[in-house]
Amino acid sequence: MKRRVLGLFMVLLLCIMSFAACKKDEKQPTQGAENITDANSANEDAGSSEDTAEDTTDERYQTSGKVIVAVNSGRSTDTYNLFANFNNYYPNIELETVTYDISTSEFLTAQAAAGTMPDVVIDDASQIYYYVSQGWVLPLDDYVADDEDYSYVPQPIKDSYTYSGKLYALPMQAHFNTVFINTDLLEELNLDLPELNWTPEDYKEFLKKGTTNEFSGTEILWGIDETFSGSMAPDASYYGYDMASKTFKTSETWVDAVNLMVELRAYPGLEAWSLRNSNVDGDSNDYVKKFGEGNLDDIHMAFKMGKILTDPRGTWDVSWLKDLSFEWTLWPWPQAGDAEGHLPMHIDNSWVVSSTQNPEAAFEVARYFTYSEEGNLERINMYETGDTDDYALKEQFYIPTTNNPEVADRFIALENVSEGIAYMYENMNNSFRADLSKIVPGWDQVSNEYLSPRGNEVRDGIEDAAAVAAELDDVATKAIQGYWNEFEEKLTSIQ
Repeated sequence: MKRRVLGLFMVLLLCIMSFAACKKDEKQPTQGAENITDANSANEDAGSSEDTAEDTTDERYQTSGKVIVAVNSGRSTDTYNLFANFNNYYPNIELETVTYDISTSEFLTAQAAAGTMPDVVIDDASQIYYYVSQGWVLPLDDYVADDEDYSYVPQPIKDSYTYSGKLYALPMQAHFNTVFINTDLLEELNLDLPELNWTPEDYKEFLKKGTTNEFSGTEILWGIDETFSGSMAPDASYYGYDMASKTFKTSETWVDAVNLMVELRAYPGLEAWSLRNSNVDGDSNDYVKKFGEGNLDDIHMAFKMGKILTDPRGTWDVSWLKDLSFEWTLWPWPQAGDAEGHLPMHIDNSWVVSSTQNPEAAFEVARYFTYSEEGNLERINMYETGDTDDYALKEQFYIPTTNNPEVADRFIALENVSEGIAYMYENMNNSFRADLSKIVPGWDQVSNEYLSPRGNEVRDGIEDAAAVAAELDDVATKAIQGYWNEFEEKLTSIQ
């Protein structure tokens, strides 16, 4: 992502006159950070929606003060319009932006030690519960109260950022686990696209029909059971975890999911990866016999050659999928009949740092970048008008985390938003979090100690799924609840 000076410009409400303001604050971020907005004028080529602060008398847009925003350097360039047009809505807020290349936890630890914390953090991989437990995050309940724009945020997303009854983060964009479908191959095989609400059984039959002497139904199946565990029941999430009760229900969902994976792997030629015969001596294997020589170090060689009908992918993969030489689409993850629209989603967030000296202004910045109508319309505008002279879009779209009617209409109308992507967006209210390591205390530890090793034994045919599930429901639940209790004790002392 290019780094450049992003504009500090002041637009007077009725005169639309821009001027530069340059004042170096004593509070400067330290380790791992680069200051990218000292002061400059707005970029006129950025493009803007027709909605500006001129169209509203809402008192929020008169909020004033200086706000320092910390942004992970890996963020997509499509946030450019948000920065460039911010002062069209908030003419009295001086916005300063810094980027950092290290992890967010490392960056914030250094800033906290130096007493130079930013006011707002934008990060797509935050373990928000950890920052909350450190006392770094400001509760936002009072700020979102009676905000009509916030009412459009799907309830499951709101709930996922609520700890001990308080809201700590705001959603910036969504991603979904999907099933990639090679539509050129679909046509060659004389197959139709599945229904949007297709089931795991439909998925199984679809992959079998896509398997021939020349093609395979999918490149790799390993781990799909973790995601299917959530889409098979309306109250389940990743690996069968129940967010409400903080318990694992792997016996109810994961057993069926992992057995589906095992059955598919046993179907001759369906999973290309199984043809590699990694335990067979010699240079020749069934993978090469079927797909030919190539870059065998690439685990998706056949997929990139156009020899694979489907593959488990995510909307985050579009930046490289768009360079494939054949036509394709991203299709919703299969859902069980009683869990229609229950899809695996991932959410990126923004939050306000508790040490901010101007919480009102800091919240308005976080609001603008996340669920606000004006912020989302500015971001969508980049996809409507194309690349700017200064920044090239890496993605084909982004998925808003608001059901605001105007935002929804503009988003769904985007050229690269397919019917599959639109279906995912329209089902955010029904969907579940598949990125639990971001929001559940101790998730990584429990996964590494219990879920992954015991799950792999079932996938490899060493252990029985039902027996392992009964064990996981007990030990993994006790472990995760232990981490929850520890987290909540810390949070009680902070609150």
